[in-house]
Amino acid sequence: VSGYFWKLFTKIKADYVFIFEVSPMTQALPGVWYAKKRKIPCYLYVQDLWPENVEIVTGISNKTIIGSIGRMVDYIYRNCDKIFTTSRSFIASISARGIERDKLEFWPQYAEEFYKPLNYVEVPEIDSRKFNVTFTGNVGQAQGLDILIEVAKEFINENVKFNLIGDGRYKEELIIKVKNAGVIDLFNFIPRQEPTHIPKYLAASQVVFLSLSKNKLFEMTIPAKLQSYFACGKPVLASISGESASIIKEANAGYVSEPGGVEELVNNLKTMLKLTNEELSELGRNARKYYLEHFEKNMLLNDMDKHFELKENKYV
Repeated sequence: VSGYFWKLFTKIKADYVFIFEVSPMTQALPGVWYAKKRKIPCYLYVQDLWPENVEIVTGISNKTIIGSIGRMVDYIYRNCDKIFTTSRSFIASISARGIERDKLEFWPQYAEEFYKPLNYVEVPEIDSRKFNVTFTGNVGQAQGLDILIEVAKEFINENVKFNLIGDGRYKEELIIKVKNAGVIDLFNFIPRQEPTHIPKYLAASQVVFLSLSKNKLFEMTIPAKLQSYFACGKPVLASISGESASIIKEANAGYVSEPGGVEELVNNLKTMLKLTNEELSELGRNARKYYLEHFEKNMLLNDMDKHFELKENKYV
């Protein structure tokens, strides 16, 4: 929210300020200032945890810089009436900064309605003769996809294909590494697809892959693709730790190994290869059930509505 541009271009008087916070967190400041000036409630939805995100993404460790950022973050938190987080782990981190616990609430991300289970659809890019392990989304170093190179070496004589759908700054380097490792035949790099097309790619796959690099911040993060995978009712093979790992285990929706744990990931994939279609389907049904109980869009939006006083003929 930009209070300045809101005031400049509209005569509508807001009743609330809702800030969708992604990096950089400085974008929250105009919304906080507007809410203070208008004496209206200010809600913050935290997607990226600062200053931790700055330290990890930029590598900045200077205490003066991080301290200054931390003071800005504390100012924003203190001046918000309610703070929603995308993971439960964020609550503990924000609370540790001296923010009242009753201000904080876990409100996870949801998947759009088009993410849903589909019957098998033939997709030209997905080889139906293979056991397809499919990843979707950004191809960056944070995703920890290098681990698949070492895993693939153990499946050279198996009927396995790793499909990576998406683009990113690390994609070209990853392709070179895959070629140099001599496992390119086990990989299928597919360009980014429209989100509405992703469910059919997942329906053509036996297993979906979820991964993040080993990192304290990532342990507190729930990647949005987890909700998409669960919504589509797919069994998950994961190289991830922390809150995401706990959710997959709680849902009984797949097999999880620690980031960097090649041997454990290999063993988990071998286990999934031996599962019957019905056993794989059961894992997928568990994922879908968990999604409907915890991440379903209308349920979450109805819950959010309780935090707003809906007024007739008012914009909220």
